[in-house]
Amino acid sequence: MGENIEDRLNSRALALTMGLLLAFAIAIFLYYGLDTMNDPVFSIDFVPYHLAGRLLAQGDLEPLTNYAETGGFFATSGPFLDYFHEFFYPQSTYATRWVYLPAYLWIFRPLAGLDFPAASRVWLAVNALLTLACFWLLWSARRLSDLSPRLKFWRLAWFAFLVLTFQPVLSNLWHGQVTALIFACFCLSYWLLHRERPFAAGLALGLIVPFKFYPVLFVLYFAWRRQWRVVAGALVGGLAIMLVSLLTVGWQGNLAYFQVVLSELGGGGIPAFNNQSISGFLMHIFTQGDVFAWLDVSVPFWLTGLRLGLVLLLLGLVVWAMRRPPSPDSDVTDARDLDLALVIFIMLLVSPITWYHYYVWLLLPLTVLFDRLFLSPQTSVRQIAWLALAYGLVVVQGMVVLRPLAAQSLQDVWVLRLLLSQSFFGAILLLGLTLKSRLQVEGGK
Repeated sequence: MGENIEDRLNSRALALTMGLLLAFAIAIFLYYGLDTMNDPVFSIDFVPYHLAGRLLAQGDLEPLTNYAETGGFFATSGPFLDYFHEFFYPQSTYATRWVYLPAYLWIFRPLAGLDFPAASRVWLAVNALLTLACFWLLWSARRLSDLSPRLKFWRLAWFAFLVLTFQPVLSNLWHGQVTALIFACFCLSYWLLHRERPFAAGLALGLIVPFKFYPVLFVLYFAWRRQWRVVAGALVGGLAIMLVSLLTVGWQGNLAYFQVVLSELGGGGIPAFNNQSISGFLMHIFTQGDVFAWLDVSVPFWLTGLRLGLVLLLLGLVVWAMRRPPSPDSDVTDARDLDLALVIFIMLLVSPITWYHYYVWLLLPLTVLFDRLFLSPQTSVRQIAWLALAYGLVVVQGMVVLRPLAAQSLQDVWVLRLLLSQSFFGAILLLGLTLKSRLQVEGGK
């Protein structure tokens, strides 16, 4: 009789958890999605995208690629600076400009006929739908058929909670960025992989490789694993984007784009508070750069050497952990998902610039680790505690707490500058858990 009562209590506790998690996740996502429009800098990063779409619609392509004449990676003159002044910070001496391959201009062409306030709200709605698509694709790809209906719904509630309340997701909505679009294409590729459609998965992946370039690491991974159909699809998708780009602005426009990208990679570094890469971490603790600016500062040679050393250490650890595919009698899909999570950590941590909203990509490692710790008989309470700590560090941006402090305090107090890398520390902990999980897969031992 006592067992029946306890079973009923456990069932009610599970149902309460499911209901409250779903209600909270949906409420936060809807509230933030609507309330963000009241923020003074709502869609500030969308400004160059909207103007670029308008310039394309007008056939005025020169301002899109005349980097040398208007300031380089950041516009210090010309239409991008003028358009930025219409809506934000009229005293600013620079503004972000169109910095992607010209093929992706066509994404924003349909919004060219709207004024900026209307277009920014439409893009907010598109970003919200892309976020929901990411949630569904991750959930559908990782669907577990052997769970009871109650546990399936409990797990669905947790997936919704992780995705819809994750601040990098909300930050992408707020700033009007394109990270959700890029991640949604990756999630589509991931979903197709789980449906055993490798060429289509590669095709979806190839469409975003030229967008930010760092997804090329996935292509290198699949080539290493000799999954040639995925690689072939990625090459077709990437070449299609390159062809569209050539047809849009010609050889000279594309050449100018690659030149400015290469020159930016040769810069010193950006110590902004929301740069959460290895480079950003080192800049926070070893330089006195303005954390409220987004401009390159020079760095000493030893600091560059330290960064390269940490990058090589990270690469070595990851390659060592996934140095051979799993054996036939182990879980091939589990090992591959952990490998993809490790590739994401390389992308985020090695890049010279990783803005906080890029951490949207951590949704894959989080869901993979959640399932791993939930299902694995090797899971310990300590691992769950580490996951909770790591999640607590990445789920919100540390700078939100420090923002009321005077800017000078952040220059003078070393501990405060260290705290700017809160999300970076969380990513490092998640990386450690992922490495440990990968080593527990038979093929990784």
